[in-house]
Amino acid sequence: MANPEPWYGVRLIYRLTGLSRPAYEERVVLVRAESGEGAIAAAEKESKVYESETAQYVGYAMAFHIFDENGPCLGPGTEVFSLIRQSELDPKAYLDRFHDTGNEFARSDSEV
Repeated sequence: MANPEPWYGVRLIYRLTGLSRPAYEERVVLVRAESGEGAIAAAEKESKVYESETAQYVGYAMAFHIFDENGPCLGPGTEVFSLIRQSELDPKAYLDRFHDTGNEFARSDSEV
């Protein structure tokens, strides 16, 4: 029997230790729940499995409902998370401030 509850993407933040210097990890996990609050509760429950001596959940979670009015939607191109932030910054300054500070452990397009 199919699960009638909608899908949610839940963003969780962890403090990482054990690296050369402290860092934070943002994860987005998919869960089914009846509400955003239920989705956060489900993701936080899953988070306990993910946590370790070097990855501690900091208590911040944000849920995003994945709309699927036209039937099952998970597949290539499905939006699983979205955040809109008001900002007067130009695109480069915005990325430098919030996403590309130089301290990320991420591969850039130039490294592909």
